[in-house]
Amino acid sequence: MKIRICHLSEGVAGHDGQVLGVIKTLRDAGYDVSTKTVSVRWKIHFLRGLLRLLSRKLSKYPNFISRKLILFCYKFASVNEVDVIISGGANLAPLNLAISKTLKVKNIHLSTPRDWKISDFSAYITSSKVSTSPSNLVPEIVPNQFDPKTCKELGTKFISEKGIEGIKFSLLVLGGDGIGYTYTKREWIELIDNFSSFCETKESNPLFITSRRTPKEIENLIKERFEVSMSVLFHSEKARGKFDHLLYLAHDIFVTEDSSTMISEAISSGKKVASIFPQNIKAPEKYSQIIMKYESLGFIERCDIQSIDKFFLRGETNIQEKVENSKKNFERLLINRLKD
Repeated sequence: MKIRICHLSEGVAGHDGQVLGVIKTLRDAGYDVSTKTVSVRWKIHFLRGLLRLLSRKLSKYPNFISRKLILFCYKFASVNEVDVIISGGANLAPLNLAISKTLKVKNIHLSTPRDWKISDFSAYITSSKVSTSPSNLVPEIVPNQFDPKTCKELGTKFISEKGIEGIKFSLLVLGGDGIGYTYTKREWIELIDNFSSFCETKESNPLFITSRRTPKEIENLIKERFEVSMSVLFHSEKARGKFDHLLYLAHDIFVTEDSSTMISEAISSGKKVASIFPQNIKAPEKYSQIIMKYESLGFIERCDIQSIDKFFLRGETNIQEKVENSKKNFERLLINRLKD
């Protein structure tokens, strides 16, 4: 079945990554998906605070007049000939609602709810239950573009091409300050040192993935101290490189806990993950709930920075079957909502 999707985007990597994960879910379900990404900005930048407030209040009652006023708040290319509008982030929910109601098409959104009604969306995806409406979907794993099968296919190919069969690797995925997590310079150094000690103890080769939020000086330190030809370094490459293959390649995976997207991507490889946290955490309750959920499901095991060098995962480390079942359940729920 063909389905034409309009992806409304503010260019926020975390939001777009989750939206692309939902689109991947539809492709995995057998849909022939075509996607058009529409860049969105506030109509008048210096009035963005007022426009944000106005659009949110208007979205509570999306009638003909309020929809017109919502559309006036944004700057974007025209949208037509689509079957589904999809967006992520609270700023875009009113626009998603206005366009989909005007065009009379299905709509999907991912964010914490504000003034709008969950029931005004075909599917409203959140990390925990926020409504009794059947539109509210709560996947166990935050939607992302990774899955065990693809990681294995790309990883096996990479191992063969590089001739590194039988060589052991450990992977450290680094985020940075955000969502209430703050790292001191000393903690960054200690994190790298302890991961290096872990690799020496395990007789494994260190691999690294950095992100936009990783301090440049820490990425430079990694480049000075380690062989990084197989690592994926954001600031050096000036882009977020592909790393499905590294998730398969790594025997042990450590991820800093400041990004649910990064943790979800690592989990989606089908391997249990060690989530690393600093001393200073002031994360909102909704984010802490995601971490606790992953821990209770056996997807992650938490580790403070000081304990990395002597850390080991307890229990079952191969979670591929759990991950695949989780993704299938979300796929089924999403498809059912689009059929209604």
